[in-house]
Amino acid sequence: MSREREPTGDELLAMAYADGELAGDARLAFEARLAREPDLRREVAELQGLAVLARQLAPAEPAELEWQSLAAGWQQRAGTQVGLGLALAGALLLAAGLLGWILWSTLPVALKAGAAAIGLGLAVLLLVALRARRRLAPLDPYTKVKR
Repeated sequence: MSREREPTGDELLAMAYADGELAGDARLAFEARLAREPDLRREVAELQGLAVLARQLAPAEPAELEWQSLAAGWQQRAGTQVGLGLALAGALLLAAGLLGWILWSTLPVALKAGAAAIGLGLAVLLLVALRARRRLAPLDPYTKVKR
């Protein structure tokens, strides 16, 4: 039965560096060693690769799953598309109205319609965002954090 050995001082430093736990002078000194020591660079690269792999294998957070559920729902997609469509149509009407005003010195109905469409589109987008926020609030891990 083989026993695992204790990590060396350099291995502990490499782990701390890869985890972002070295600060100030210790970090600068370690980075200077990295520039000189290829074996140490390989050790840090391996540890950083393990960290990336661990993040990829981690299960999805509840809030992330809820975002996926929201994105798959027709209400979220439809609300976003309607809101963006209204805002875009309003911007186009507003541009057309401004062009008419510049060319013919009158205040065309397109300006009023464009402004109304933009306002309505932004209101729809706000409602979609508030709906998403309300659905995600119970899953937010920071709601009970006190400052």
